[in-house]
Amino acid sequence: HGPMNMPHLRYVTFSYSVGLTMRDNGRFKELLISPEYQKLWNKRFTLRKVGEERVTNDKTGWKFASSVGGVGTGERGDRVILDDPHNVKESESDVVRSETVRWFQESMSNRLNDIEKSAVVVIMQRVHAEDVAGIILSEDLGYTHLKIPMRFDQSAQQYPTKIGWLDPRTKDGEYAWPERFPPEALAPFERRPYMWAGQYMQSPTPRGGGIIKEESWQLWPGESYPQCELVLGSLDTASTEKEQNDASA
Repeated sequence: HGPMNMPHLRYVTFSYSVGLTMRDNGRFKELLISPEYQKLWNKRFTLRKVGEERVTNDKTGWKFASSVGGVGTGERGDRVILDDPHNVKESESDVVRSETVRWFQESMSNRLNDIEKSAVVVIMQRVHAEDVAGIILSEDLGYTHLKIPMRFDQSAQQYPTKIGWLDPRTKDGEYAWPERFPPEALAPFERRPYMWAGQYMQSPTPRGGGIIKEESWQLWPGESYPQCELVLGSLDTASTEKEQNDASA
């Protein structure tokens, strides 16, 4: 607000948990009331309400914290921010994930004050091919895509974003920030292919495959298949008490 001289802007922030957005609003509040910030920008606006859920000023600007499907769906903002829409523990549930995506498409995306001047920002780690980010990309919704994989993938298409950022790495497999996240600390996560592919590489489908690798599949060289003497049937009955499993056929 202060540095940009736009204290009238209204922010609506969402996450899968209202506790996360209220936590961030609390940090935002602490920044605004800090002596350093007040010394620099207190002449541009005056704070009126300072709380974890809502922070307001005397220039009609405010920042509101809500959650996916929460009360904030009735609010409109100049900046609508969605930070971590999916709970990782529920990302494999088609019902929960699809409901979150539906809420994003039908409710949250309509929260803009001005279609031409307002903006939606989605910040997230990838948890599934059909998560919110996956839908944004597959349906080409016009977002600027900023993707920073933990390890550089030279085979992936590299392109400068509209905000001017281009991955400076050139060596395949190079880590993004080894001083902060050293390779030895990341090694245990790299051994979990699906977790690593989504949450660290930002590509939910592991490169080369997950349990069964791409190179494991080979074409039969002949024009006809050999005669089979034994047929095996394999059943995955999903016979547990968890409600997120696929139904048995």
